[in-house]
Amino acid sequence: MTYGQFLCVFLLIPIVVLLVALRARIRRHHGIACGLVCLLAFVYTTPWDNYAAYKKLWTFAPNFVGTIWLGYLPLEEYLFYFAEAVFVCLTLIALSRVPALAPLVDREG
Repeated sequence: MTYGQFLCVFLLIPIVVLLVALRARIRRHHGIACGLVCLLAFVYTTPWDNYAAYKKLWTFAPNFVGTIWLGYLPLEEYLFYFAEAVFVCLTLIALSRVPALAPLVDREG
């Protein structure tokens, strides 16, 4: 399984399922918050992830990733940052209706 296939199976498909299931509950402020989380994930993760790849703390097998590289990371790694952030945001929206989590997550009426 390539990195791109991994992203599709374990992040893209769940994101699409959550988007369909939550389409009536997603509001503008959710999109803004999710965009900020994506930006934060990108800004925070990019430098140390590139540095770790540069120092060869981890590597990416050429047959596992595509041909587009930005710095020391393949495009799929950057896509992972964003997809994971979107998945977490959608999961929080879904969990906002769980009564046991009411003190932890702002519930919408």
